[in-house]
Amino acid sequence: MEVVGRNRRMGIKDDLLIDVIFSGGLVGNKMLQSDEGAYLYVAVQKMEPPAAEFYEKGICLATFPHLRICPDVKLLHYVGAILAHQTVVPTYGAQDVLFLHPHDQQTILEGSTFTIFFVNSDREILTPPLDGSILDSITRRVLLELLGTSDTFKVHQRPVLLTQIQSFAESFIASTTRNVVPVTRINNAIIGNGRPGVVTQSVMNTLQSYIASY
Repeated sequence: MEVVGRNRRMGIKDDLLIDVIFSGGLVGNKMLQSDEGAYLYVAVQKMEPPAAEFYEKGICLATFPHLRICPDVKLLHYVGAILAHQTVVPTYGAQDVLFLHPHDQQTILEGSTFTIFFVNSDREILTPPLDGSILDSITRRVLLELLGTSDTFKVHQRPVLLTQIQSFAESFIASTTRNVVPVTRINNAIIGNGRPGVVTQSVMNTLQSYIASY
């Protein structure tokens, strides 16, 4: 709040993206945890939301085999995402990367900084489970709570394979900086009819209403 206040007093009225970094520090070059207390860093920058057309037309994701280090911990380790954005993302003309489990290169995990969701032909929402391979993100947690307490949605946390994507009617991603964004293509596979679906739009509205009333 102090950082936000200082920026406001400087005349910055835009939404802010704040990274709170907590580090225990190391003892010399021994790679041992320091017992001198942790270090807290707060980095702030102007929040730049995704392009409006991403919400209106959807985005494309390119798959890349990668399991993040300590997947259930939010780390600033983006080597997998950087490699993907230098290789598969431009190859498929995609906006971002979707990680596959490197062991079978078929099990869908998560994105570079987002959670993935799919909608089947029965309008049920599926998302990869918390099995130690993905991050239990705040946005994911909030979204599942909102959808789980609604009579409109039916949500399942279960493994999803790359071979299944063309059987899904819709797909979308969720993250703090994006909220909910439709996905209309993964690699060369078109999702549903290639346009954002009604379930996705309903989920977008549900999250937006929650944010507006928070």
